[in-house]
Amino acid sequence: MQRDVVVVLSVTSRPEGRASAVTKEAALFRRRILALAMAVFGLVFVAAPAQAAVGQGSEGASQAAPTGCTSWIEWVHEGNSHYYGRAKVQCDTGSYRVKAQCRNLQTGVGYVVTGTQVVSAPNVATVTCYSGNVAESVHAVAEPPAAGVTGCTSWIEWVHQGNNHYYGRAKVQCDTGSYRVKAQCRNLQTGVGYVVYGTQVVSAPNVATVLCYSGNVAESVQAVPQ
Repeated sequence: MQRDVVVVLSVTSRPEGRASAVTKEAALFRRRILALAMAVFGLVFVAAPAQAAVGQGSEGASQAAPTGCTSWIEWVHEGNSHYYGRAKVQCDTGSYRVKAQCRNLQTGVGYVVTGTQVVSAPNVATVTCYSGNVAESVHAVAEPPAAGVTGCTSWIEWVHQGNNHYYGRAKVQCDTGSYRVKAQCRNLQTGVGYVVYGTQVVSAPNVATVLCYSGNVAESVQAVPQ
């Protein structure tokens, strides 16, 4: 004789009021966690650019070039030797040294001397050419040095080739970077101008040199960054 077996499953559920309270508490907890996460994320997002901006600002300030610079040259009196060779510079802002482009008038050779003392504005920086030589130009040298090719000073010298003498040796010296020299020359007989480039690349503070064609004169000199 076959009998049917009936299995009765009993499901016990929480009271409706209790379930509703638990659901509300869970939702409130999730909202609090979400709000806290958004607040933390917002602080990180705001603080990071602020720190970057401060870093960039301080770096830019440390590399700011001196401004409002005024230079002049004074006589030097050493016993019976008197020469126009004391170079001075004063700036309105920044820290700097002084650099002078000098010349030996007996040989015609030019060169650069740089002062060793770093001063802050508005103090005066001073350097003296070699004894008996004259200063032709004076410049402020930024401290710390700027990036790239900066602080370039140029001059021209006489070239002596047998009986041929012409003002055609072009030179340039910079405070920073690597560079060649470029000279704009002219043939005085024909009046034709042209440009010549030095082949040697030098690093600061070395001097780069190039010659105009024989008998021609240099009219301007520039540094070519490399």
